[in-house]
Amino acid sequence: MNEGSIKFNCGWIQEPCGLSDDTFHELEKYRALLIKRKLIGVYPDGIGYGNISCRDTASAAFFITGSGTGHLGKLTPEQYSMVLQYNFFENSLICRGMIRASAESLTHAAIYESDPGIGAVVHVHNPELWEKLLNRAPTTPEAAEYGTPEIAFAVKKLVEKPETKGGRLIVMGGHKEGILTFGKNLEEATQRILQQYNDLL
Repeated sequence: MNEGSIKFNCGWIQEPCGLSDDTFHELEKYRALLIKRKLIGVYPDGIGYGNISCRDTASAAFFITGSGTGHLGKLTPEQYSMVLQYNFFENSLICRGMIRASAESLTHAAIYESDPGIGAVVHVHNPELWEKLLNRAPTTPEAAEYGTPEIAFAVKKLVEKPETKGGRLIVMGGHKEGILTFGKNLEEATQRILQQYNDLL
């Protein structure tokens, strides 16, 4: 698998994404908790993993960490992107920012589209946690690879199930080590994965 690479067609508006100071500091606050536990980070080969996003309260868009930022302990507002539009069938999106949106942006979009009450999404990697939860928690098909329409549709289908809404967690069966959590805000989405992580200790 070409982990970390963008597979969708990206329409990129290269200008500031409009991230407010408050939203930026909130994103960085919870991203730092995930970085500390290596739930977001970089592999020895230099490929970064994990990302975090939240809805823009003033529109249907959402802000997400930019592509290739997993290796960075702290980000600047210029390293976030705003996803303005997307199309699962065409595997495309339009984003605005000084950096392209994360390779997992369509997966985040599928979660937001499934439930207007979801305000934040977290995507992390952890091999032990992934093995523990695989096919025990709601899990996408192994054939649905990351960054493809198939994974977006699979995630959307799972989010709409009552048991997934209650647990707020999805294991990515075709994206080894990948786990998604979500919630009404960044605190809820982050705490959901941290609860699972702490159970391993």
